[in-house]
Amino acid sequence: MEKSLLVKQLNFKARRGMKETSRIVRNLLDQIEDMSDEDLLELKKFIDLDDQKMFDYIFKHREIFFKDFSKLKKYFII
Repeated sequence: MEKSLLVKQLNFKARRGMKETSRIVRNLLDQIEDMSDEDLLELKKFIDLDDQKMFDYIFKHREIFFKDFSKLKKYFII
């Protein structure tokens, strides 16, 4: 997939139903210029999660999140 098209799709999907997950996704998208193609594909996989799963990954099971989405770890400020 063309990178600019993927970025547009990710920006569209960044609109979440939960304030907490919306903020996390927006913070990741703010760093999109620094991401490699592999990072972007992993970000797409992450954004495709439903809000509750995303929330649980980040706030309840962070170590599992960083294992499953290892390429995104460097974009998180902990």
